[in-house]
Amino acid sequence: MPLAGFVVTANELSSFMNLALRFLLSEDTTQRRNQHSLQPYASWFSHQRTVDTLFREVKFPDVLPRPSTRLELAECDFLSLRPPAPRQADSPPGYDFVVTLFFIDTSLNVIETLEHIRRLLKPGGTWINLEPLLWTGGGQASLELSLEEVLRLAGMVGFEIAADTAGPRRRRTIECEYTADRAAMMRWLYQAELWVATKVR
Repeated sequence: MPLAGFVVTANELSSFMNLALRFLLSEDTTQRRNQHSLQPYASWFSHQRTVDTLFREVKFPDVLPRPSTRLELAECDFLSLRPPAPRQADSPPGYDFVVTLFFIDTSLNVIETLEHIRRLLKPGGTWINLEPLLWTGGGQASLELSLEEVLRLAGMVGFEIAADTAGPRRRRTIECEYTADRAAMMRWLYQAELWVATKVR
């Protein structure tokens, strides 16, 4: 699992997702590419063109994943994460980058989540976010903000969002295919928002 020279902390609370990841990482359960198979459409009867498509197999994994000393799994609630200790004596604690993918809209309290992202970062650290703002929070979310309100909140808690209209750091809308079945009659898309923000205070 190449990490491009970075030391990465992957955070996931769901025990089901963590169990699946450990199953794939283990040499005892996964020894080769495409070793496992699922019939993921067998319980999904909507949008099917033919009955045969219900029983198609999907093989996985398409690459052979293995644990790395550069990858730490943090199997806990995001809000319980603490900034990592500095790797060098003259460096402040915290992460250089926090990347959130389809995440902040799962927050029970988005204000607390954005403040925690800020706390996790070193001074001048970067927050990268891709988000459709599909507020899910189990129906318990205290706030369901518009994109405009989320961006204003990010500024209030201490982020500056890159306003560059050209280049890799620009804020932009990206069409994200959330799920699709190419053999059927269904494709779900989000107009997700991507931004890059810097911790300024």
